Parts: sequence; C-alpha cells; structure tokens
Amino acid sequence: MPKALLIHATDNSLLLAEQPPFPFPVLGVITVAALFPEDWEVEVIDEAVKEIRSDVEADLVGLSTLTLDAPHAYELADHFRRRKIPVLMGGMHPTGMPEEALQHADAVVVGEAEGILYRVLEDFRTGQMRGIYKSEMPPDLSKVPRPRYDLLHPKQSRFIHSVQATRGCPHNCEFCSVTPFFGHQYRLRPVGEILADLEVSFERSSSKAVFFVDDNIVGDTDYAKELFRALMPLKIKWGSFASVAMTQDRQVMRLAEKSGCIEVLVGFESLSQTNLDASHKSWMRADRMREYIRIFHDHGMIIQGAFVFGHDGDRKDVFCRTIDFIQETGIQVPVFAILTPYPASRFRARLEREGRLLPEARDWRLYDVSHVLFRPLHMTPEELEEGFLWARKYCAAPRTIFGRMFHAPRTNWLTALGLNFSMRSRRMRQIKERWPRSKGKLSRPATW
Repeated sequence: MPKALLIHATDNSLLLAEQPPFPFPVLGVITVAALFPEDWEVEVIDEAVKEIRSDVEADLVGLSTLTLDAPHAYELADHFRRRKIPVLMGGMHPTGMPEEALQHADAVVVGEAEGILYRVLEDFRTGQMRGIYKSEMPPDLSKVPRPRYDLLHPKQSRFIHSVQATRGCPHNCEFCSVTPFFGHQYRLRPVGEILADLEVSFERSSSKAVFFVDDNIVGDTDYAKELFRALMPLKIKWGSFASVAMTQDRQVMRLAEKSGCIEVLVGFESLSQTNLDASHKSWMRADRMREYIRIFHDHGMIIQGAFVFGHDGDRKDVFCRTIDFIQETGIQVPVFAILTPYPASRFRARLEREGRLLPEARDWRLYDVSHVLFRPLHMTPEELEEGFLWARKYCAAPRTIFGRMFHAPRTNWLTALGLNFSMRSRRMRQIKERWPRSKGKLSRPATW
C-alpha cells in the first residue's frame, strides 16, 4: 500500500501578529486527503501543530503552501527529493508561481485539486508524474468528498471546527490573490453536506464554535438563507468572512443571527471611495460605512474589520482618520494590513508595469501584510510602515480596546474583548521587533 504524506507547510520562525490564539483546523490538506483512493495510506501534518521528522517515510509527499511560507516549503521539498521521494506541490503560492514551484517539485497542481488529482496519481503509478497539472473546469462541489477530519491533529478541533460551504467570489478586487485560485464562479455545496461535515467534526470535540472558511458566506442570498435555517437547530456559534452586501437584506441578517452568527470578518479596506473604486470594489460605498456597521451591531455581531494602508489615494492623514473612525463606530476587532502585491494578483502586475516594486518584493518571507514591498504614491515606504505600526499599536492599547467597546453592542462583549487581548501580545511583540527603541518613539502620523 503506497503512503502519501500531505504537509501544510508553516514557517514557525516567522512572527504573525494576527495569528488566532488556538490551533486552527486547516481544511486544504484534509480535503486533498479525501481524494486519494482507498488503497493509499494517507498521513497529514500541519506544521503549526506538529513537527516533521527528517526521516519520515513516504512514497509521495504533497506540500501545500502560502506565499509567506514558500521558502520553507521549498526547503522541505528539496529535502524529500534528495531522499528520492517524489514531491507534489499545490496551494495558493504554487498556483500563482507554478514555474517557480516546479523547480523544487516533480509536479505542481494549479488551482483546486478535485478533477485533476486522479490523473496525477495515475501518472505517479506509471512513473510519469511531472510538470504542471490544471483542471479544465472548476469542480462540482456537490460531488466533492468529505474532508478527512479524522486526520486532523487532536489540538485542531479542541476549540473550533472549520467547514466550507462555498468557493469562489463574484467580485474582482484588484489586490485579491484568492480569486485566481478559486475563480469568479460562485459555487455552492449542498446544505446537507455541510451539516454532515459538522456532525463528523463534532464527534472529535464537544466545542460548538464553528468557522466557515468561505471567502464570502453570503455571495448567494437564497443559498445563505437555506444554510442559516438549517444551522438553527444545531445551537452553534459561528463566524465567517462576509461582505457588507449582506447588511442590505434584513432577512439574511435575522437568519444569520438566529443561526448563531456572532462574528463577521469584513474587508472594509479603505474609507476613501476613490481607493475602493480603483480596487474594483465600487459596490462598497464609503459614505455608507457607518450604516453597514450599525446593522451588523444591531444583530449582535462582532466585527473584525480589515483596513488596508498603501492605496494610491492614501496620504499621511489616512492612519489617524481610520483610527478615529474605528473608535467612533465601535468596530470591536480592527485588523490592519499593508497593501501587498501577491503573485497572480492584478495589483502586482500593475506595480510591475509601473516599476514600483521594491527589491524586497522578491523575498516571499515578507508577505505577511506588514511589510512595505512597493513605492507608495504620496508617502515614503518608511512612512507607510511607521503609520501602519503606529495604528496597530494604538488599537492594541488596553485603553483604546475598552474605549471602542463602549461604542459597540454589549452582546458578545466578552468574546470581543477576549479576541483583542488574545492577539495583543503577538502584535506588541512584532511592533517591538520592527520598531526598536533605537528608532525613537512611534509618533502619531499627524506630527510628521
């Protein structure tokens, strides 16, 4: 019986400030594991929770990696190939940079593995597995097998369960690296399959906390309503990535609340309509941001709001304006990022045409959305970095955490507080590493 070792590559030497406080169940590798025939033995290792022995045995190694972890993944791939073990790579980064990944692997899967892995394994059996593989059509999610939850490390389902209901996104934001992987076609899994996934996952833990890894849980309102109604009897608490568009359908909001939604991760990106339009996100209206936030809050939902600095319309006042808005509106868990030119994104292609990428953009280990990798239009790279770190430090201070909580609903108040403080230590550690005392005090950008 051949053995496949599937690895979710994680470079644990890198400090990620927004890391969740507990091990998160990674669906990618256990979804691929479900595609292997029954005559294969499959082992899954997520390096976030378990180290890989250098002498581990396998007939085939599959490596999935994000851009940030790509150099580490390449080192692993090179190690196994030196041991004469064939390596197959896939995931977000190899999809964006397949030719680069192929320098370290025998074969690369571009995009989703369903619909193409069977051919890869056939070629493996005949000793012909090589090159780049890509499915002609996006997979039909009604035919996708259930993820192998049984292969997760016990730590990964102790606190939270993860499940996927949809793939793809109907939007086409310039900076997005997800759409090149899943495409624009918004695809739906049968609701019964979602419930079955949860039932299997619940067998491993008594936790009733669930996270939907969908990029947009309400991309199809009719489907979302059906899903939320089906979740109600389960008495779970759940969160997901969501669009502000869901606030415009009050029935969706009521059903989401009744089904147990307590947190939404929303990409507000910018308070400037000019920036939103330039990013092809014009469906979000800057002048309605307060309305969106109020509706989420009216339904008791914690908002983890993402704001991105470095848009072409950003000037030095963007940091203070954004902070003031967050504190006034009570966005409970603000998340900040520096605009990052991910591989295969249209934003990166534009920066390349304009000659604005910095030399640092060649180092994949800096792709943690906290490094400046291009030349902004209206400030220096150093000013963008300083303003970003100042905003992160300001919002991580206990007094500002409690300050914005007073503008937020009391529903799920303690959970929101816990989320802030669980991430605070990593955020402060990163700030101290990136801005040591020798650089002076992180000053409020308005004083530059």
